[in-house]
Amino acid sequence: MTNLLIASKDADAYSTLIEQANLPDLNIWKYPQPYLSSGHEQNIDIIFGDPNLCVEALEICPNVKWVQSTWAGIKPLLSRSRQDFILTGVKDVFGPQMREYVFAYLLYFSRQIQNFQNLQKKTTWTQLEPTSLNHKTMGILGLGSIGSEVAKTAKHFGMKVIGIAQNQRNETFIDEFYRFEQYQTFARKLDYLVVLLPHTENTERIIDKQFLAFLKPDCILINAGRGQVIDEQDLADALKHNQLKAAVLDVFQQEPLPESHPFWKLDNLFITQHTAAISQPSEICKIFLRNFSRFQQGKDLQYRIDWAKGY
Repeated sequence: MTNLLIASKDADAYSTLIEQANLPDLNIWKYPQPYLSSGHEQNIDIIFGDPNLCVEALEICPNVKWVQSTWAGIKPLLSRSRQDFILTGVKDVFGPQMREYVFAYLLYFSRQIQNFQNLQKKTTWTQLEPTSLNHKTMGILGLGSIGSEVAKTAKHFGMKVIGIAQNQRNETFIDEFYRFEQYQTFARKLDYLVVLLPHTENTERIIDKQFLAFLKPDCILINAGRGQVIDEQDLADALKHNQLKAAVLDVFQQEPLPESHPFWKLDNLFITQHTAAISQPSEICKIFLRNFSRFQQGKDLQYRIDWAKGY
């Protein structure tokens, strides 16, 4: 018998989906529940849930063999000293949402949607000239599965796509690769910079005043990866001095973003509340069910996290 603990704000939804799968020899528990005082926590084999709650559950479940995250970001689990279990993440589910988010703002700017709305309010007929995404250059930092989805969509719009990667890859939708040491050349070419990086020691504040200084004044930055990869004070200063046209941020170093944060008052900064790609239980559960089958058969699990790399 395998004992599964679901530690998620969507625990009821996940529990229903797993029960509908009719998995044999599986006991399902939810965290937090009163049962935890009865000793069952010693028997938990698998935790499936949100990383922040998984961290709490791991404190009282000493014999866990595998943790399946429901989030793309697994930073809370990486900060733990205990790493005696298999950790798997989620991939290939957030790409469609993320590309919608990115291109919603690219089209907002290129087609001058807000300017046309302002003219409408003034009952003014002025034929503004929208710009086209065709032949514009998008730079992507973070060429994982989500980055590949965004790049693929960019090519549909006729964009040139360049990226920074540690190793040269055979990516159909990337026109040029650069190493990070070449960031000056990379940054100078960009009309749009899309940041989809995970937060690791190597990416901490990787976008700072030195990097921002090489962006063109009409460049637009979009960060839907992790807030910690941008030096927020440096970005605020760059926006104040119009070193770049605008920034769109879905993630921040501290969330919720404090009311006193200078970002709120910047007219050329667009804020969303970490909603670019939301975990959908039905899609996340499919990953868990596939991995559960592999776990039962003793096979390697999909999307296993490398503890050393942090992703």
